[in-house]
Amino acid sequence: MKEKTISLFLKGIVIGIANMIAGISGGTLAYIVGIYENMISALANLTKKGHFWENFLYLLKIMLGIVVGILFMAKLLNLVLKVFVFGTICFFAGVLIGGIIDDIPNYKCEKTEKKTKYIIGAIVAFIIVVGMAVLNVTVIDPNKGLDQVLESGANNIETQEWPNAVDMLILFVGIIFGAIAMIFPGISGSMVFMIFGIYFPVLDTIASLTQISNWPDPLFWLKIVKVMTPLLLGAIISLLFISKPINWLFKKYHKMCMFVILGFVAGSIIAMYIINFKAFIEQYSLWQTLVGILVMIPLGLLTSMGLHRLQNKLQKSKENGENSPITENEGE
Repeated sequence: MKEKTISLFLKGIVIGIANMIAGISGGTLAYIVGIYENMISALANLTKKGHFWENFLYLLKIMLGIVVGILFMAKLLNLVLKVFVFGTICFFAGVLIGGIIDDIPNYKCEKTEKKTKYIIGAIVAFIIVVGMAVLNVTVIDPNKGLDQVLESGANNIETQEWPNAVDMLILFVGIIFGAIAMIFPGISGSMVFMIFGIYFPVLDTIASLTQISNWPDPLFWLKIVKVMTPLLLGAIISLLFISKPINWLFKKYHKMCMFVILGFVAGSIIAMYIINFKAFIEQYSLWQTLVGILVMIPLGLLTSMGLHRLQNKLQKSKENGENSPITENEGE
């Protein structure tokens, strides 16, 4: 499908913001805004002879939006979650519910098809996501890594010894699993980062980039390099290796993949509330609860359905999928 640069950029921002919220998957939002399969196809065929630049430019537009979304959300996240975490999560829950409603036609099966295997796939996916969330809050401390950030202070670069060599190795391994989670609908990359204990230090480091007063300090940029180098290397390795099998699965078992994603998306809704339950209790007030349920969920629902309507309208107005990323069967 032909999409304008601004459209891909804005969708990238949405994905970037989602990646920063514990319990919600960037891959899920990529699916909701209608670019997931094209994005995976472009990644899988990035090195395809004669089509590198088409795929690269397509991904670049999305990645620039993701970077902006991450930078924006990293700065805003601490404030928003401290003030109104319930409403924020309710909004994203509405977005996910809207995506499920609009994709109902994709879950219809032929009369001759056995639906049992698809339903089992969705249930297993749902259990995996919810199980990871329960594990995160019961066995693994969701605030792991937060203490060192609070002790050193967000802006006191000189006193922050993190990351050392071992931390950089953990960052490298963590981003490999985190990147897989970020592109696989339903699995939260932020949740994986929490498991490795790097969520809060990375969030703090990214947020510090938006503070111009840090820029003249060479120690600040040394820290940025030490954090970003293992993250970028791990992400590149992970994305290049995981995109091809995911692309193959979508081509070979498309209907099953759709139902598995349905389970992941539904599980993500529950997972967000489980992971952020402690914050809900600490911030609880009747007006926040009412606003979250009566305003933010419907707002997220309308936003998601609006994006789907726009996406369907654009699809109908374009013919033959012009200028879409090159897939394995194109140009041969």
